Amino acid sequence: MEKLKYFVVVFVLFIFIGFSISSCTTESENVALGTAVGAGVGAATTKNSWKGAVIGGILGAVAGEAMYQIQQRAINEAMANQKPVVYQRQTQNGGWERIEAEPVGQPVVNPNEHTSCQKVHVREYRNGKIIKDTVKEVCKGYKETNTY
Repeated sequence: MEKLKYFVVVFVLFIFIGFSISSCTTESENVALGTAVGAGVGAATTKNSWKGAVIGGILGAVAGEAMYQIQQRAINEAMANQKPVVYQRQTQNGGWERIEAEPVGQPVVNPNEHTSCQKVHVREYRNGKIIKDTVKEVCKGYKETNTY
């Protein structure tokens, strides 16, 4: 019976990790990965693995969403000011997480589509190790008309 419980917990973790790999948005990646890691840690560290997995999964999802929101804020600030932005915070276990966002080049305006796009180099660190290094293209739409 114990082996079946552990098998189910591991199976659920693989499903969440699979969602995080196949998802389209960074937000769902962060939430799914946070849920998977939280559920795994919760299941492994409590006597009741089901209860631990559920509680850990919820806490992990919240942490993943928080990382996404911090990342989006850094990207928006970097684009608005055309300067690198760094956010760093201490985690509850004494470690730290850091997000760096740096604009790449100048914004490209496409008047036909009413968009302004710019690439931003984003790096995520956890306890001194880089966990994600990506270049994202962020586009904003605008309206050019004097009527509504």
